[in-house]
Amino acid sequence: MKRIKTILSALLVFVMLTAVTGCGKKEENSLVGVWEYSENGMTFTYDLKADGTGTYTMNTTGEDVVYELKYETKDSHLLVTYVNNDVFSEEDVFDNEYSFKDANTLIIKDSFGTEMEFVKK
Repeated sequence: MKRIKTILSALLVFVMLTAVTGCGKKEENSLVGVWEYSENGMTFTYDLKADGTGTYTMNTTGEDVVYELKYETKDSHLLVTYVNNDVFSEEDVFDNEYSFKDANTLIIKDSFGTEMEFVKK
């Protein structure tokens, strides 16, 4: 009986240590990846990297227009800044709410309240 208690105690300590060490790990950013939204022949694609950089590609006329970007998240907001371009200043921060419909569907709500469903590629 004493041996069983010792084994159970050791198992309990192992489980507790595993739980505590897991608490400090940073959760992987589920936004990382390539996300695409298409409508009426137009395509919009976010390619978000784990380091907070990426690209945004628009194709509304048959030609891709690609913007480099930096991003961060705060609560349920995707904060995007476009870099190295002539259209947007790096002081312009685009704040869009986001949520997930499922693991492969990202919903982005722009500042006008329009929701777009981006599918993971």
